[in-house]
Amino acid sequence: SVLILTGFNFLFLKRKLNEIVYTTTVEETKTALKDRVTSSYEAMKEAQRLHLKDAKEEVKQAVEDAYAIAKTIYLYCKSRRCSDKVTKRLIVNALRNIRFFGEKGYVFIDEVKGKVVLNPAFPQIEGKNMWNWRDLKGQFVHRKFEEIALYSPKNEGFVSYYWYLPGTKRMGEKISFVKLFEPYRWIIGAGIYIEDVNKRTLEHLYTVLTKYGVFAIDLSKKPLSKQKLKFLRNLKLSELKKGVLISYRDRIYYLKYYPDFKWIIGSYVENSDLLQKVFFLRENFVKSVDLALGFISLIVSLIVIIASIGLYRSNKDLIKTLKDLKESERKLERLSKNLLLTAYKDDITGLFNRKRFLYHTEKLSGLGRDLNFALINIRNFSEINEILGFEDGNRLLREFGQSLKRTAKRISKNCFVYRIRGDRFGILCCDLKTAQFKELVSNIMEDLESREFTVQEVNLKLDLVAGISSNPSNFLIEAELAETEAKRRGLNVFIFNDELEREMKRAEENVRIAYKVKKAIETDGIVPFYQPIVNLKDLYPEKYEALMRLRVDDSLMNPGEFLPVAKRLSLYKKLSKRLIEKVFEDCAKENLRVSVNVSSEDIADEEMIDWILSKLSELKIADRVCFETVETEAFSDLKMMENFYYKIKELGASFAIDDFGSGYSNYEYLAVIKPDFIKIDGSLISKILQSNDIEKLVSHIVGFAKDLEIKTIAEFVSSEELYQKVKELGIDCGQGFYFGKPSPEIPK
Repeated sequence: SVLILTGFNFLFLKRKLNEIVYTTTVEETKTALKDRVTSSYEAMKEAQRLHLKDAKEEVKQAVEDAYAIAKTIYLYCKSRRCSDKVTKRLIVNALRNIRFFGEKGYVFIDEVKGKVVLNPAFPQIEGKNMWNWRDLKGQFVHRKFEEIALYSPKNEGFVSYYWYLPGTKRMGEKISFVKLFEPYRWIIGAGIYIEDVNKRTLEHLYTVLTKYGVFAIDLSKKPLSKQKLKFLRNLKLSELKKGVLISYRDRIYYLKYYPDFKWIIGSYVENSDLLQKVFFLRENFVKSVDLALGFISLIVSLIVIIASIGLYRSNKDLIKTLKDLKESERKLERLSKNLLLTAYKDDITGLFNRKRFLYHTEKLSGLGRDLNFALINIRNFSEINEILGFEDGNRLLREFGQSLKRTAKRISKNCFVYRIRGDRFGILCCDLKTAQFKELVSNIMEDLESREFTVQEVNLKLDLVAGISSNPSNFLIEAELAETEAKRRGLNVFIFNDELEREMKRAEENVRIAYKVKKAIETDGIVPFYQPIVNLKDLYPEKYEALMRLRVDDSLMNPGEFLPVAKRLSLYKKLSKRLIEKVFEDCAKENLRVSVNVSSEDIADEEMIDWILSKLSELKIADRVCFETVETEAFSDLKMMENFYYKIKELGASFAIDDFGSGYSNYEYLAVIKPDFIKIDGSLISKILQSNDIEKLVSHIVGFAKDLEIKTIAEFVSSEELYQKVKELGIDCGQGFYFGKPSPEIPK
């Protein structure tokens, strides 16, 4: 009976293990399919990132090439005394046929202020003004070009926007690099569509992924084939975004939709293959169990041993199958690693490129090695390139790069050499002190400068300059700043120091401020603060000056913090317009008399002036508004100021000159533009108690103003003593903390 019971137990165990084998195999297969698709997508994202970086470098190089061509033609034509009209035509004709990125990229030219000079893909817009053209996001595209070309530190940089796809009425996201061509105030640019970058990425990956049992359906290609439509029938996009498992035509599929590529990525396993694995495991197990049952007459202990052997063999086969399923995962891991290792060499010189440099830096610094980096620039390369042309220029770069590598390796075995970009090369060395590294770099440069490089039978001597950094976390930026400083000081080598670090921190702080300014614009964080301007006879507020503050993340920013950065980045106009709009609304609502500041940027913008005049008329508040501008800006362009002055006076608004006495103090101008108020600069008012000379000067300004029937306002009145003094001098009004601090509360 024990033997019979044991036999039944084996039969039951056999059936249960059959079920376990089937269930485990199916679930592991599904998991492997999901992992295969997910790993493929991650590999695609990394490949896309690398392709986008390469594409941006290609775009920038195209603009640098176009700029060099334009400059060469310009210098040649100037030497031949050609007219500007002829010179411009030659430049445009030379740049019209430049193509890159598989013939999809082209060079364009816009004038500052918006007129299109060259656009090979859309010749119909040449000659038209695109100043007011917005893209899908409402962004003024040309104005973004101008912001970068005129106000960025090097008058160049990348811009992201939406533009029409060639041959279609559809817009796509585009990244362009623009650079100012100063002789004609042109903006030379080139760009690539993100869609084209993605296509290049996908073309590269499609065949690779297929080898690993992964396929893709491109939903952007319409119409889809009948087979694909049938395959995707009844599947909702919301389900596909999460990932779905389906059975179709004797296969098990795992599918997932990735919106950034507009691809459905999938993998599958044949049902027959799955059943074959299950059958193989089952058969092996059955043989083992049958063998055990054949010896059921033996003692129970022997049966147990045999059964154990059978179970071991079955589990061993199961483990082998699971290992096979895991093998595909390891292959996908290898694929990801291979993708990361692509494009690590520079095409022109054969040296390691920037990506490899970043990889080496991270790896070596992680090992605790002492690292130093030098960025070496061929100082006279642009002139050589203009003479030789680009092909020979590239030959020179190739010969120089290889010579640099040989020289560096000969002097030190612990050095790596890279081409970072353009005519800039890098040397990364391990286990040297900074002073030793500087000496090493100087020796390498001295050796290379003593040589003659021959290109097309022309012997050339190179002039080199280098910047050094010993901070692995910021090698490139610090080395480039040091290189720039070396050029400025006329040195061959310069090491990044504390002074440059402070300069860099100032730049970083400006970036943070710019971010806050943009955020304030986006969140409508421009807040008017009102400070009273009182009549000194009765201390009653005659009006309130509106002062700008920015509210960002529950903290306030003063103008001294953000205005210089806002003006450099062309963000000031947005701030000024929104502040004036809010002040005008408060003026109309509360029947206030207000004073608002306008800058030369506001006054020079006809569109801004028209908007101000229309708001004054619409709200009927001109007689209660005074416009202030600082003395240095008021008289810097008299014609521009006259235009604004007479237009606001026609509507009944008043005008004040701010900070009088701090700048030109040219009284002759007051006869041309007669302001209603002169605000005497606070730097004078704050010193009249200590200086008789300054008191006499202020008294003279007051007397002159009274002769012209111009009212005077004393700024920075901070005490009773100062108040009594300015009143004694005959000043009409006062402003300062003594009378009231700026407040966001709207005066009633």
